[in-house]
Amino acid sequence: MDTTSLYYFTEAAKDLNFTQTANRLFVSQQNLSNHIARLEILLECKLFQRKPKLALTYEGELFLSYAKEVVASESNIVTVLKSIQNEETGELRIGMTTPRASIIIPEIMEQFIEAHPGVHIKLFDQPSYQLEKMLIDNKLDFCIGVIYSEYPELQSTHLLTDKVYLCVSDVLLRSCYGEQANELRMQAEHGANIADFSRLPVVMPTSSIPLSRAILSCYEESGSQPNILLTTTYPQFFHSLYFSGIAAAFLTEMILDDTLRYQQEGTEKFHTFPLLLNGDFLYRDITLTINCRRYLSKPAKHFISLTQNMFSSISQKRRTDNN
Repeated sequence: MDTTSLYYFTEAAKDLNFTQTANRLFVSQQNLSNHIARLEILLECKLFQRKPKLALTYEGELFLSYAKEVVASESNIVTVLKSIQNEETGELRIGMTTPRASIIIPEIMEQFIEAHPGVHIKLFDQPSYQLEKMLIDNKLDFCIGVIYSEYPELQSTHLLTDKVYLCVSDVLLRSCYGEQANELRMQAEHGANIADFSRLPVVMPTSSIPLSRAILSCYEESGSQPNILLTTTYPQFFHSLYFSGIAAAFLTEMILDDTLRYQQEGTEKFHTFPLLLNGDFLYRDITLTINCRRYLSKPAKHFISLTQNMFSSISQKRRTDNN
């Protein structure tokens, strides 16, 4: 059975539109249709229902899982063979958001380069749900992020548990709450109910970011609405808005620690309050996730080891600081 035909079939099953799939794969629609037709002749069944609109038949749905397995296996063996031959001159494909990468990469890059000077690292900056899909499709060696996968082929290793903080300058807090600001600040030092801060203009992550949904859950639980000033994929890039008192922000503990490095001497006093949800702190678990069916090269394993050591050091430092 031609693996090219199987690949075309799995891609067509994603779009359910032959024209769209052909354009995406840079092949003619006729070529794509011929591959599908050959499979249907070989299997003696229809894989797609053509009318009233393109859809997988029952047989097509059953065959799809097999086709995905074969395509993934072929991709993996090619990767294995290339990796074995070129482990020290190949490419390491890592999924990770830019803000997280800007913290991790500088910490471990020197050690990694010293051990693997010929390896090129390629970062893919996507939301966690897209990185998960890329792992399933065997397009990444591993990814680091907030991923809770139910796919059996994906295996996640816990790296760090991060609290989520409301971050607000003293000048903005007093501007919005006047004489109540001191009392509010004292009440929220060990946990903030978001309803108490609903007047604050905030910078929010876009709705495609899981953190945004978690924050909105806090608002929904409290029966309040966020006063959104700006929505962006990377709120942490707008340091000046927080420090100058224009808006408040929501940052995870790891990102917050890095952000505070940029606070210039003489800027306004800055408060950070851990968010509460259902009576407990709002947490985000950072994981390192791999596809168990994908071969991991020596450089990949080394990068993973360095990453785990780095996060272990962060966890140890937090425990020490809290004691």
